[in-house]
Amino acid sequence: MKKTICILTLICMLLSCFAVTASAETVQPLMPDILRELLAGKTFIAQMDGYSSDEAMEHVTLFWQICEQEEYTAEEVEALAVGDTILVGGDSFEIKEISQDEFGYQLNSEYYTIFAYKNDEGKYTIVTDTENRFYATVVSIEVPAPADLRFVDWSDPEAETPTELTLKDLVTRYENNEIHSIPDNTQITFDADGKLVEVKYTYSPWN
Repeated sequence: MKKTICILTLICMLLSCFAVTASAETVQPLMPDILRELLAGKTFIAQMDGYSSDEAMEHVTLFWQICEQEEYTAEEVEALAVGDTILVGGDSFEIKEISQDEFGYQLNSEYYTIFAYKNDEGKYTIVTDTENRFYATVVSIEVPAPADLRFVDWSDPEAETPTELTLKDLVTRYENNEIHSIPDNTQITFDADGKLVEVKYTYSPWN
């Protein structure tokens, strides 16, 4: 009889433990309103800058730099002359020679060449002769990544369609240095509530 009571007691204790485990939840802080307003419903050019995660990768925070391509006013670019200097990517580019064609301006320095092209907003952006663009970091953010995040990998230039992967794939590849996220190849998209829903990784010559 005593043995039966002991067994029943043990079973009850185990059931209680399972019940506690099954109902356990992790509570996360709310996203600040100012961050939600910045992100909600938008897609950004970005660069992945790290992550934090538990061992099971069930709770992951991704670190991003949101970037925009450097722009210049049409008035300033169109007034450039030999001997002037333009700041590109934080460096001074002294113009030794300048020429114009139907697409924009070719600017030569002592060491290399850049091209200035007008965009749809009427401003100029700069690229090198290897099509390297110059970006400025607008803001750095840390956002929780949901388990159902879509990691869209279109880094294979020969692929006709992208490969849809998971958050775990993204973190694992980043940890193993299998992806090289830069503004030229990464876009991130948020839903109307400011939740990160998609990371798109595309081809660039620097992947």
